[in-house]
Amino acid sequence: MVLADTNIPSTFAKIDELPLLMRLFAEEGMGVVPAVYEELHQGVSKGYVVLQAAMELVQRRHIELVVPNAEETLGKSALPPSFDAGERETIAVAQARGTKILTNERLVKNRRQQVGIQYWDLPGILRALWRTHLLTKEQVHSLVTQIEAKDRIVFRDQDQIFAE
Repeated sequence: MVLADTNIPSTFAKIDELPLLMRLFAEEGMGVVPAVYEELHQGVSKGYVVLQAAMELVQRRHIELVVPNAEETLGKSALPPSFDAGERETIAVAQARGTKILTNERLVKNRRQQVGIQYWDLPGILRALWRTHLLTKEQVHSLVTQIEAKDRIVFRDQDQIFAE
């Protein structure tokens, strides 16, 4: 299983491509912790209705709700306050269970080196989409354009996505 931080499902929801993310991680399965689900819910409450699609995948159990155990709950309090609640809970569960994280947060990616967690970031996910033949490079270029327009993410080095 891979655990998703809020930002990756949010990005794919904004471009209406959550099913593509689900297909990429179909074998491993995808999960979110309750704090990430709550962040999605708060986003919908603030008017980001596109996030409703991600919430519905959790409600229908296409994305597993991964509830932290006592050890994981205690572990998240040891993480820096610079992380939000979803990031702390995701890191604590991933560290305890040895799972990978889907995140595009620089702080989380930096922290994972200290705690030995593997992760998928957005460029890595986009790269995997064409490398696994789910999409062509041209289709991934189109996704990059959509993400930059709808999620205001700038891909500074697209070579890491499209290099053979």
